[in-house]
Amino acid sequence: MSERPDNPRGGKLRIVDVSGLTLKGQPLTVAVVTPYHREPTDWLEQCIASVSAQSYPCSHFLVADGFPRPDLMPAAAQHIVLPRAHADNGNTPRAIGSLSAIGQGFDAIAYLDADNWYEPGFIEAMVKLHAVTGAAFCSAGRTIRRPDGSLLLVDSTENNARTLVDTSCMFLVRRAFAVVPVWALMPKQMSAACDTVFFRAVIARQLPRAHEPRALVAFRTRYAAHYAAAGEPVPAGAKTIDETERCFAWWRGLAPEERDAWDRILGGPPL
Repeated sequence: MSERPDNPRGGKLRIVDVSGLTLKGQPLTVAVVTPYHREPTDWLEQCIASVSAQSYPCSHFLVADGFPRPDLMPAAAQHIVLPRAHADNGNTPRAIGSLSAIGQGFDAIAYLDADNWYEPGFIEAMVKLHAVTGAAFCSAGRTIRRPDGSLLLVDSTENNARTLVDTSCMFLVRRAFAVVPVWALMPKQMSAACDTVFFRAVIARQLPRAHEPRALVAFRTRYAAHYAAAGEPVPAGAKTIDETERCFAWWRGLAPEERDAWDRILGGPPL
């Protein structure tokens, strides 16, 4: 195990490589929540297969946001079907899947978007990280992948556990479950920046955090900035920062009393 000290604002952060540790038993029951909508079949299949292949046992909650695919659901998975889509970047199905897992008594919740996948040791690493640090919010590094799944780059800047953790890199234990309603409570105008809003809510509550720097999550990107960072031509139709900037602009355009009201609802400023 190796550890780097870090002293961010908003709760203590520990950065720990747990690859050399051996886990004794199975101390946590873990749910993985995946909202899905209209992702390509092979993407959703890869997502599902990566959860099934985890070295630590976990239960997969797949939440259909209006477009169910029962033909792809493993027998062991829990399939929740919402009758219509919510157009909020998966926030509503993410919240509903989380609440079901909490109601069933799971000790921990991880999130995996349907276009991404886990490396086989992600859940085990998160359980180890919590065991070593006691952190309520754990996370891991990620690789950035092209749409065909090939490696574009290893993310060494964005998903840094100080200013941002991508949704698919998050792992919560019971002490952090009070943050779960933020998925459903955040305004729809902020949904394109949902991971930022949720992570800021974690920080605002000063929950202890721990980060495993190894890249244990694969993030399939459509963002122009990732291709530019890798020195590759930007594909046609790639996303720009404009979508996220519109979230920020909407927030900045609110009257102070409106921002204060949202701060109270979300438990802290979302940006």
